[in-house]
Amino acid sequence: MRMKSDKVTIYEPNHIMKAGIRVWADMFRELMESRELIWRLIVRDISARYKQSTLGIFWSFLTPLVMMFVFVWIRQRNILPIQETTMPYAAFVFLGQMVWLFFSHGLTVSTNSLVGAGALLTKINFPREVLVLSKLGETVFEFLIRIPLLMIIFLWVGFAPKLTIVLVPFIILPLSLMVIGLGFFVSLFNAIIRDVSSLVGITMSIGMFATPVIYPPPKNWPLSFWVNCVNPVSGFVTAVRDLTTVGYLTDPGSYITASLFSLLVFFVGWRFFHLVEPLIAERV
Repeated sequence: MRMKSDKVTIYEPNHIMKAGIRVWADMFRELMESRELIWRLIVRDISARYKQSTLGIFWSFLTPLVMMFVFVWIRQRNILPIQETTMPYAAFVFLGQMVWLFFSHGLTVSTNSLVGAGALLTKINFPREVLVLSKLGETVFEFLIRIPLLMIIFLWVGFAPKLTIVLVPFIILPLSLMVIGLGFFVSLFNAIIRDVSSLVGITMSIGMFATPVIYPPPKNWPLSFWVNCVNPVSGFVTAVRDLTTVGYLTDPGSYITASLFSLLVFFVGWRFFHLVEPLIAERV
């Protein structure tokens, strides 16, 4: 005899092929029902990342800090013709790296989210999107723990950020959607061709120099200017610096375009993942 409180789940054949608003409602509902699993995976990933490391959590500080000193030294020696920046250069580079590492690290760890799940995919029935979403939690954690070091660097260089810096999370939100959306794509492709993870790593290494992380958005370099115009991450890096230095967006069009692109990538990537993942599950 079934109790009234029992939950009944009805599985339909080819339910993932459904179209219209209903399929989006089902996808969202499945994710909401997996909230606890997402949280457990985030905690597991963070613990595993730092538990087996000698320096542990300090690696999250060390990488951007070393890069900051390297580029400050390069600029002081005039090895690269870097223009004047809107804040002391050390703070400029570190803040830019925080945004870039949020994007690059999030995409890199998402690439292996399906391949790294292994036995979890065969033992538990759950929405596979959870694996990509949980990687964002690890990325957000790294971003947050770097904030105190950013404040210390501001004090060290004598820079007072605008109060609008508290609005930075609203800038990061659409960037998060882009990371997740791209993560849906690359995790699937990596399940088919394992070389994709290496390709993503190389792209992220080169991509930093195509983004105004270590230099202000160029105006006198035609090629670099157009590269930054078509690079959606540039809009987020510039927006974060604007809220920190002047208190408003100097190029709102770039940020709005990047945000709309992020929304498009997220929804297209999510739907593509939902359709294709069952077809390549045996490759994982």
